[in-house]
Amino acid sequence: MPYLLFSIMMILIYTRPFQIPAWLISIFGAFVAFLCGIVDIDAVIFVWAMVWDSTLVLVGLIVLTLALERILFFEFLAHRILAFAGASVLENGKQGFYCKTWKLFIFLIFFGAFLATFFANDGAILVLTPLMFALFSQQKEGNNAVLLVFLLCMAFISDFASNLFVISNLTNILTASFFAIPFIDFLKYMALPQIFAILSSLAIFWLFYGRKLPKTLIVSKDFKNESLSTFGICFCFSLLALLPLCAAFGAYFRIPLCIFVGLCAALALGYGMKLGRIKPFKLLKSSPFNVVPFSLGLFVVVFGLKNAGLLEILEAGAIKILEQGAFLSLLAVGFLSAFGSSLINNLPMVMLGDLTLKGIDNLHLVFAHLLGCNIGSKLTPIGSLATLLWLASLKRYRISIPLHTYLSIAFCWTIFVLFCTILGLYFGIWLMP
Repeated sequence: MPYLLFSIMMILIYTRPFQIPAWLISIFGAFVAFLCGIVDIDAVIFVWAMVWDSTLVLVGLIVLTLALERILFFEFLAHRILAFAGASVLENGKQGFYCKTWKLFIFLIFFGAFLATFFANDGAILVLTPLMFALFSQQKEGNNAVLLVFLLCMAFISDFASNLFVISNLTNILTASFFAIPFIDFLKYMALPQIFAILSSLAIFWLFYGRKLPKTLIVSKDFKNESLSTFGICFCFSLLALLPLCAAFGAYFRIPLCIFVGLCAALALGYGMKLGRIKPFKLLKSSPFNVVPFSLGLFVVVFGLKNAGLLEILEAGAIKILEQGAFLSLLAVGFLSAFGSSLINNLPMVMLGDLTLKGIDNLHLVFAHLLGCNIGSKLTPIGSLATLLWLASLKRYRISIPLHTYLSIAFCWTIFVLFCTILGLYFGIWLMP
């Protein structure tokens, strides 16, 4: 019964018949699980204690991202990227810039990685998608091939580079909280994998598309007329510096991370209101508070799988994997978590993996599992919330990517980047004292 309920719920979430909200399906699934005795009230309380901080952190990060977008911080960064890429203004009175393709390609990949690191994968995709349309929507003769290339690259780097900080991905927040991993320890383990992830992403993206692009790109000048003051720039960068510092401080003193993220979001909202660029109720209305009931319902149903004996099967498999040696065990856990995330979404997969590895007592496998959930979720369009947000944004712009096209690209990119990232984790563990 638990397996049937979970399967039906996942099908409904991704097909959404009659446009039923995903959070409503999730909560209904949890209610059915409770009525059928699959979970009890103690399980619901346990799950809520596990996910409340992480889900509120995600909401806070997205509110912060939307606020900084209204303040025009990301437009300032986009202008800086164009300047670093050597962009020159078009002649003959035309609006726009032209710049070297390889320079802009590199800077945008690192910009995407920067956003994913500080604003989580979901926040990054909310910024990068409209930015790509602003930059590349006016290509010559209506050719949107360049736009599609950069949309794909930005979508993938948002998940591939969401590893460094605890706040970089909801899966990171859940796992760090579940295993009580200090912020600094998390950073030490994930530093080298993050570097490997960004460099390998850059390599595979360029190999696939970079050489097919024209040597010079025409970039639209489609930005707002307002500018960000020097104080505003310093204020925004101060918030970025405050996030990891507060995360480390809060982890040390066992203070919920959502408090600090909420404070940063409130400061950004206040500054935006002072500038007259933010209407708080309108912005909060567009914020994804429905992620809270969605996460709770989904995790309750997944917890029902634990009660049905799934964890015993997974634990037995994990013990056999450990017998294969250090690197092969990291590789096996990473790829198994990747394929699991691509099939059932990385949120339920990270919980199943965390519950399984809790009894194994091997922190190295926990980080391999996380990398598999973060990167491997890109194998299918349903693997992560960031991908679903991206696809929803593309629909608003009347752009669709065929499923077979997505899957063929995702398979090559994801397998390569995940292997390189697991290799980075292995080297990082080996170099640690």
